[in-house]
Amino acid sequence: MLMAVIALMPVYGQFRQDRSEVEYMFKGELGYMPFVMNFGKEGPSGYYIDNLQHAVGANIINGVNIRQDFFVGIGLGYNFVALPSDMKDFNFGAGMHCPMAFVDLDYRPLDVEWAPMVGLRGGASYLMSNGAYGNTLSPYFELSTGLNWFFRYEYRNMERNYLSVYAEVAFAYMQQACFVPVRIGIRF
Repeated sequence: MLMAVIALMPVYGQFRQDRSEVEYMFKGELGYMPFVMNFGKEGPSGYYIDNLQHAVGANIINGVNIRQDFFVGIGLGYNFVALPSDMKDFNFGAGMHCPMAFVDLDYRPLDVEWAPMVGLRGGASYLMSNGAYGNTLSPYFELSTGLNWFFRYEYRNMERNYLSVYAEVAFAYMQQACFVPVRIGIRF
């Protein structure tokens, strides 16, 4: 019996899914953020984003995946806030630029090829404005939900840092205004 167990150990080791509990992961995102409503007014305490202005943006996020289902990372983003006509004409002088930094958390509760996901972000945004009150720093908060699709799902349990793409929709607050970001992203 002991000889059988010793003989089967290499076979067991080959089929056992030895994966690290914590793995490095990078995420890249592109999105569009339609304006919803604002809560403030233009003044010394901050800038009031006009209800005709929307935003387009890009984010990069570095972090770790814990047990393949929970991600925590630090991200940097850039949003261009302008009227839709200025975005269409790539008129970057007519809009406002808004870099931001944030902590990103997301969770995929199911281990399936098309996995639902929920996310939370918090940080700060810095709006660079030519207006009378200049530049403003404000909190950034976001709550999101989406769908994650794993490339090569059949190999998911055998390789590290598996690829996936995702689409998400969120509710975000920044610069005294609320937006509904719609994004696509890739994680690797």
